[in-house]
Amino acid sequence: MNSNPTPSDQDISLTLPVQIGFEVLDTFLKKKFRDTNISHKDAKGNSSNYFRILDLKLAESEHNAYNLCLKMRLQPLTLLFNRNTVEVSVHADLKLNVDTQKLYVEAYNMDSSGKNWVTNNLLKSVLNTFIYKKIINALSLDLMPIVKEKIEIINAQLASTLKTTKGVSIMGNVANFTISHFEIKKDVIWVLIHTQGWCVISIDDLEFGAD
Repeated sequence: MNSNPTPSDQDISLTLPVQIGFEVLDTFLKKKFRDTNISHKDAKGNSSNYFRILDLKLAESEHNAYNLCLKMRLQPLTLLFNRNTVEVSVHADLKLNVDTQKLYVEAYNMDSSGKNWVTNNLLKSVLNTFIYKKIINALSLDLMPIVKEKIEIINAQLASTLKTTKGVSIMGNVANFTISHFEIKKDVIWVLIHTQGWCVISIDDLEFGAD
């Protein structure tokens, strides 16, 4: 009987849960949008600044129709306001397109924490345009390059014998992977990554569990 492992003997298929904390996306959004001016061009092409973004923070939405909430603190740059800052919440329904492996916003809604401070139709339009073109676009992420980068790091470590604990080592390669599930729960983004590849675990010392 031949006990040597063949490639098919080494093939494995695993579904791995991966979590991404909101602080990771917070850092990305703050770097991209903090201190950004929200402006509008008139029919003549003249641009006017209406708000400056002072801060942004992600949270899980409290509304059943949405799963994500982006809270923005804005500084008005127009005489239409007599307040130093205003707060806006953008509730979004963020979903995963399994075929394209991309996140997308299926629906969103803007509110001001129950205070009807946006009474000017122009200001509503300015904010909605910025949110749609900038914020929603930033939340529509292609996850594949992000996951691929991490998989390549793992493969680089598995290319040579990797010691996992005393007396045990592992070699392998992740050949294919797909994101099969996406969920936001308790301020954490969860994705399930289905992987296929091969793996060999070597026991180098039968006393690996001994003190």
